[in-house]
Amino acid sequence: MTVSLDLYQRILESRPLKLSAEEVDYRPGDKEHQCAGCVHFFTRKVDGYAVCELFRPDDEDAVIPNYVCAFWTDDNEEHPLLEE
Repeated sequence: MTVSLDLYQRILESRPLKLSAEEVDYRPGDKEHQCAGCVHFFTRKVDGYAVCELFRPDDEDAVIPNYVCAFWTDDNEEHPLLEE
């Protein structure tokens, strides 16, 4: 199967938006709230690189497991750090 440039561009356009560290208030966490305990955080099995579904650090580095953001959640229903 040959993939066309058009298909390639459509795939890239459909990628989900990632927020910036500033937009999610990415900062050092406390004992109870850390990225490592959030449902949006995961570590890639292939290389151990920590990532988030919601945001990308400014320096394109891995997500720091003991940091946190305003959208921290352990059940994807409650966001105790999000100011509404």
